[in-house]
Amino acid sequence: MKKSLGLVLSLLLLILVLPVGAQATYEPIVVSVWSGPEYDNLVKTSAQYTELTGNEVIIEEIARETLRERTSTVLLSGSGDFDASYVQMEWIPEYVAAQSLAPLNPLIDSMASDWFALSALEPAVNSLTLDGMVYGFPSEGDTAWLFYRTDLLEAAGLEVPQTWDEFREAAIAMTQDENGDGTPEVYGAVIGAKPDEALWDFMHVFFGFGGQILDENGQVAIDNETGVAALTFYSNLLLQDKVVPPDVTTYGYNEILTALQEGRIAMAIQWMAGTSTLLDCELSPNVCDKLDYTLLPGHLEGDQVVRGFGASQWAWVIPAASRNQSGAYAFIEWLTGPEGAKTWALNGGIPSNAIALADPAVVEQIPQFALLAEAMPFRNLFPATTVTFELQRLFGEAAHNAVTGVQTPAEALGSAADQMRSALTDAGYPQE
Repeated sequence: MKKSLGLVLSLLLLILVLPVGAQATYEPIVVSVWSGPEYDNLVKTSAQYTELTGNEVIIEEIARETLRERTSTVLLSGSGDFDASYVQMEWIPEYVAAQSLAPLNPLIDSMASDWFALSALEPAVNSLTLDGMVYGFPSEGDTAWLFYRTDLLEAAGLEVPQTWDEFREAAIAMTQDENGDGTPEVYGAVIGAKPDEALWDFMHVFFGFGGQILDENGQVAIDNETGVAALTFYSNLLLQDKVVPPDVTTYGYNEILTALQEGRIAMAIQWMAGTSTLLDCELSPNVCDKLDYTLLPGHLEGDQVVRGFGASQWAWVIPAASRNQSGAYAFIEWLTGPEGAKTWALNGGIPSNAIALADPAVVEQIPQFALLAEAMPFRNLFPATTVTFELQRLFGEAAHNAVTGVQTPAEALGSAADQMRSALTDAGYPQE
């Protein structure tokens, strides 16, 4: 019944799209995107848009390593080469400060389709909103899952951890040193603390404890009691509890993925991008039938589990210098709306539209998207500032320094917080 209802709704949406395409004709638009899966997906998805509307989309493929440089050069120079661009959320404040992006609100007010709902893009779209103006429609917004070995949990008589305290207890119980030589055959957990990637691993625990990068007044808050407790927990998994491999200070996404594939790990925080690899029995024959995944743990407030996850976010934006902003808007509205986002998902992308994520056809092909739809309200992104990259670097450095034992968690976060305050103040975000 659910699948039938979903099919009917999808057909209705398609019918709604068709008249718009038939009535609105635009000059061809140029859309920039980096090479790889996103480019491949955009080629296929834009072809469907052109078939529906008759409007042509010209795609400019940019090498991944030069995307930021090339995009910034075009947008900041006001050259008008692109009508829409694929950008990382952290870049947007710089472009807005330089008046290089078109605010979407006037276009929404004058052009929004009947089926368009900004609420379906929340909360991701909130991070693309500055001073009340929307500057991008979100896509490729992801998070991490708690991957766990069902056989090891069952053997230990444990339930799937719902809080980080339960995670620690389960990790201790499942660490197996059968030879008694201090080198476990199976570690209860794995974490990442690689210098360039520590940010992306620790942030899930930090937000899961209830941590904030900036408080409601825009003041740096990473070094408060909650933040220190989160980093103490994280670093102690190695330094005190010894439930993770001893070389996790060199681990990032790839190393965590390999450790899981080899069967050496009972639980892990891993980005959802690894799901298809870990559950593929050709790629992960040792664990594919023993792994499952769920929402990351949280912390207790009274008797309620309160969750919070880290996340990354990309967006489609319209340069202020675009000579065809109406055509660009029509395309990115469709691309991130229910039907376009559904097509994007079925072609291998990660939409940020809650309607598309929960679409039965999408869930049938990519089951984890049902969980992503559930996780969306709990995702946390770094604050949008012109110095966000620096804030992220300092935060990751603090996590690495604490896990390596170079500094205590309080020292690491205190030092990072002081430097964050200086960077924010210099950029025009006053700190008390």
